[in-house]
Amino acid sequence: MSSAPPGPGPDAKPAAGAASNQPPTPPPRSLRAAAAAPRHHSHPGPGRRSALPASLIEAVRSQARIADLFPLAELRRSGSGFLATCPWHQDRRPSLTVNPERNRVHCFVCNRGADPIDWLQDRQGLSFLEAVEELARRYAIPLPEQDPEAAARAEAEHQERQRLRQWRSQQEEDFHQALLADLQAFGPAASYLEQRGVNPETAIAWRLGLNAQRLMLPIRDGQGGCCGFSGRSITNQEPKYRNSSADLLFQKSQLLFGLHQAAAAIQSSGEALLVEGPLDVIQLHQAGLTNAIAPLGTSLSIEQLQLLQRRGTRRLLVAFDGDAAGSNATGRLIAELRSAVIGTGLELAVVDLPSGSDPDGFIRSQGPDALRRLSHQARHWLHWELDQLLAPLIADGNNLTVLQRCEAEAKQLLAVLPQGALRERAERRLQEALGVVPQLQQGAQRHRGKGPAGGRHRELQPAPSSAASPPPAHGDAAQIERAEYRALRLFLCSPVCRDPLAVLVIRNDLYRRAQQCLVQLHQRLPGPISSAQDDPLPRAVLAMTDQLEPHLAQLLERLCSLDPGVRDTLFRAPEGEMMAILDVLEPVG
Repeated sequence: MSSAPPGPGPDAKPAAGAASNQPPTPPPRSLRAAAAAPRHHSHPGPGRRSALPASLIEAVRSQARIADLFPLAELRRSGSGFLATCPWHQDRRPSLTVNPERNRVHCFVCNRGADPIDWLQDRQGLSFLEAVEELARRYAIPLPEQDPEAAARAEAEHQERQRLRQWRSQQEEDFHQALLADLQAFGPAASYLEQRGVNPETAIAWRLGLNAQRLMLPIRDGQGGCCGFSGRSITNQEPKYRNSSADLLFQKSQLLFGLHQAAAAIQSSGEALLVEGPLDVIQLHQAGLTNAIAPLGTSLSIEQLQLLQRRGTRRLLVAFDGDAAGSNATGRLIAELRSAVIGTGLELAVVDLPSGSDPDGFIRSQGPDALRRLSHQARHWLHWELDQLLAPLIADGNNLTVLQRCEAEAKQLLAVLPQGALRERAERRLQEALGVVPQLQQGAQRHRGKGPAGGRHRELQPAPSSAASPPPAHGDAAQIERAEYRALRLFLCSPVCRDPLAVLVIRNDLYRRAQQCLVQLHQRLPGPISSAQDDPLPRAVLAMTDQLEPHLAQLLERLCSLDPGVRDTLFRAPEGEMMAILDVLEPVG
């Protein structure tokens, strides 16, 4: 059977039977050039910043106040600032510090922060330019007269985005009405949706549309507005999917299908389930797997990865089709992202679907719980990649050509792994399979595991028992007292934890007076602090102990005598200690 000729693209005028309207006037040449340029939401390059006068950006940064961007009901007073629930991780208690003086927010658990512009970009899905414009409007900051060309470009882009939004909204309505008519008559689109297992209620909820022989799937931005379409063929047309053309609203490398609908589930669980096709996303959501998303293609850009992290993703599960094409796509995606995920705290794992199946077919035959079980058993990307690398060797271990190819691929993999646990795990696995660890260069292995002076690397040890630790005790009261002491120690070592620790209720009278002393000193000292050695608080404490009563002075001196290695560890990674303290002093439930 021959393929039908390609139908109209996602931006085409609706077919007969749907409401008609004229496409928008083509944008000016300069705006087309701007639309073709890459856009970065969080950290725009010089090209994007040049569309805004530097004086406007500076005025917005100085006048916009971070606390104004929160509803008052979400803020809890903490010293000179506030605490709020962190949107970037599953927050059991308010851990986001809102600091009006520094005009920033920072979470001591996930170690993320933002200024007012970053916050609007993240929470409302705006571009840098849009966030600056929005804040300028809120604070009545005019565009500087001394840069009329930049102001004109910014205003032209703003007007073009508004026009495109109106056009996309009209397209969405027209396409949706065409689909509703098809569903009413049980036409070809209704038949296709029934075949794929998508019920009419789901099609209506997702506002699917119809244009000629393509099912129109709206692609939404961070605010839920339609910024483009993915047109899925319902016949034998090729290509299977056709996306809208790039413009000021639609850049497929910076959007993910279904992310707006999946945002709440991702925020709650910390997991995002990446599948290949937009229609797979809809089917998984229909089955209750509401954290499913899809790229607009088979690759995932760094911008899309950052977008997921800003939405609270801590674990990205890749569930591409269980065939050769799906395996190859998974391998390409891992190769693109592994350098970006190493050391970031984001876990990348692969869901192993049975051979020949896809997520849609699997849940229809086995049920959604079966896919949830596979997701719980997902393999870390390095395990998956090593399995793929060594599979030919396991199948034909006596073939020297296969052995040579596996060793060459192993060298390429080791070259991107830094020294550490992942590298050591890979080397052990390769040594078991190949008999040797592939050498990257002469001398690299000879000096592995040695520090600058040639000695073995020191492993992090628990804090030594010293005069800085309180005497051992027993019972619940003693556990609380120990946690209160640890809170004082953490306050002294970790600047990012000081605002939350300042509002803790301390029962021990001596420790409570020490807390008050530390808080008062902290509020008078400058910031930010780049390292434990640069922290002025311990020096300020020691400088004033001769003015305090003996017991309080001795306690503070003991706290300041903490081992430098322990202090440095608590400065760099205070999250575990903070949660252990809160579990005792402010237990949940």
